[in-house]
Amino acid sequence: MASRSVLVIDDSPTIHKVVKHSLKNLGFEVLVAGDGPSGIDMLKQAKPKLVLLDFMMPGMNGYQVCKELTHCPEAKGIPIVLMSTKGEMIGEKLVRTMGIVDFITKPFHPEALATLVQHVIDSGEKHEDDSPPLLPVGERRPDDPATSHDLQDPRGRQALRGELGMVPLAEVFQLLKFQASTGILHVARGKAHLEVFLREGQILFARASNVDKEFLLGRFLVASGAISPVDLELFLESRKSGKKLLGEQLVKLGHLTSGQLAEALQAQTAELLYEALRWGEGEFAFYVTEKLPEEARQADVDLSIDKVLLEGFRRVDEWGLIEKEIRDFSIVLAPARDSTGVVKQINLNDEEKQILSLVDGERTIREIVRHSHRSSFDVCKMLYRLLGSRIVRKRSRSTAGKS
Repeated sequence: MASRSVLVIDDSPTIHKVVKHSLKNLGFEVLVAGDGPSGIDMLKQAKPKLVLLDFMMPGMNGYQVCKELTHCPEAKGIPIVLMSTKGEMIGEKLVRTMGIVDFITKPFHPEALATLVQHVIDSGEKHEDDSPPLLPVGERRPDDPATSHDLQDPRGRQALRGELGMVPLAEVFQLLKFQASTGILHVARGKAHLEVFLREGQILFARASNVDKEFLLGRFLVASGAISPVDLELFLESRKSGKKLLGEQLVKLGHLTSGQLAEALQAQTAELLYEALRWGEGEFAFYVTEKLPEEARQADVDLSIDKVLLEGFRRVDEWGLIEKEIRDFSIVLAPARDSTGVVKQINLNDEEKQILSLVDGERTIREIVRHSHRSSFDVCKMLYRLLGSRIVRKRSRSTAGKS
């Protein structure tokens, strides 16, 4: 019995050797199993600190091993890191479910594996994962219900309904694609509510209510260069209340072309879907109907579910890394005291320079996102690099207020 052991369940002897080499300097004893059943037996006996599990194995694969371990009392609280090859996108889909806390793509660098293993074990010991992840959309208090919406829709016949904690949104999309479904998918988390309109398994359009400003159409129009921030603000101030949509009004008045509006709507729909794919809780309901609203038929962004899932999984992966450094949008960032010399040594692109210019020791991450007219994902990705390069540093709100 090893108090600091890592169990590797993989049918490849080469992977066994690579893991042993990668972890030898961390003081872990590496236990190995060549298949799922023997790995489960070894876990029950050794109770390791962590399990490295191959997704694709003959006989019992990684998914089946995880499923079996959910019924195993000895496995409770033992984190699982999934090992998968580039083509195995299901590996990303399973992260944060069935005991899986992270994943790594093979082939991997020894240092990358060692860093990941140490982080996962440290996080478990310090209970760092008890703090909520970044959730700019659908934020809620821990004791609030998963959603405040009943998700009823008289426009169609209910065909699916469930909880995201039991059926991930990615699996819902895959089912709707497989069945070439036409209708309306409702997804809700906390106060946030997303409607996704589908035609024959393709995404026509998505719209949302009670979401952060970064998901509103105006941000995408500015980001694409279709309209300047100043012109948009002036238009919104002079806009008369009515039923006409913002994009429709701007096109009619000649501020936008139809092509520019279509491009912004497609970007908006995609960003809403990427964000919703991160929701680990909430509810969904799908209604079958051929009578889709005119707004969806006119938008017709025609997004492939496969492409949305591919990019969405990539972002879930990157968010996992980003959240290890940035877990709260209320954090204030300031330039590092010796950042000038570091900037000269590191090649920053124009987008990173723009984000760096917004870091002034007063703005929170949320404020930096809003001033940038970019998505929180893109901004946090760049801030993650700037923090890692010691170009910027975290600063407490109280310290910032005194300067």
